[in-house]
Amino acid sequence: MHKYLLVIIVFCFSFLGKALGQYVEPQPGDYYQRTMTWEQKPQDLGYVREADVYWGKLLWRVIDVREKENQYFYFPNSPEGIRGRKNLAWVIWDAINAGEIELFEDDEMKIPLDAQRVIDRATRSDTVQMEVYDDYGEADYMTVFVPHQFSSDDIYQYAVKEAVYLDRARSGMQVRKLGLAPMEERYKVIDGETEYMGTSTLFWIPMQSWAVRVLFAKKEAYTEENLVHLPTWEYAFNSFMYSSFITREDNVYNRAIHEYLTGIDALLESERIEEEIMNISLDMWEY
Repeated sequence: MHKYLLVIIVFCFSFLGKALGQYVEPQPGDYYQRTMTWEQKPQDLGYVREADVYWGKLLWRVIDVREKENQYFYFPNSPEGIRGRKNLAWVIWDAINAGEIELFEDDEMKIPLDAQRVIDRATRSDTVQMEVYDDYGEADYMTVFVPHQFSSDDIYQYAVKEAVYLDRARSGMQVRKLGLAPMEERYKVIDGETEYMGTSTLFWIPMQSWAVRVLFAKKEAYTEENLVHLPTWEYAFNSFMYSSFITREDNVYNRAIHEYLTGIDALLESERIEEEIMNISLDMWEY
């Protein structure tokens, strides 16, 4: 019996040694085979028991990619990225074209949005009036269709809907990301001059969806701090690797901050909500 056991142990160690010493051809342009990120699975969200939640609030935040801390959301802004690493807009756009994630019109994630409709809207053709002259020098106008391709250049903000709640089972304030929405800046040509029309939400992505979590768990964000261990987009969101500001909290009037305050007052209101949540987290526990 002991002889057979010894043979099995020797065989296992021999097989393990060959497996560890086996050479694996690296990918072109790299110096080792990268598999850890592609094989990652999203973190378990964890079950939240209704009886354990005794305080909660919904918040809407905006991540502005022009802030230095958030620039990795915007760069690299080319469709091919850098060594396969793309900015968040291109990660989402590729997933939409592949039909991998669901889209919604509203932040409640109740009104489904057809992916093809989003693609058609982003790649629509623009009409331009061009002035042309005939052989006699008389001017005429011609309508020309200019094809439009999706670009991440105009996406400078992302809206994030999240739930903050006190969970008795986990003994502290918890945050659950519910939705994410790219926001595109809109411009309009009026009398030959380009005027800024504001931002508009393109669509909402359910952050608790398994497909979205798998996508973000397998795609790396290019932060340039350590190219060997770059954070995935899932880690970036879960670890709050960004700066943001509150634009709305759930209220009986169902209105955002900018609807009743502007300028510095709106900023102070955002900070007030942040401080209020922090105080609730501290005051509702006994040490």
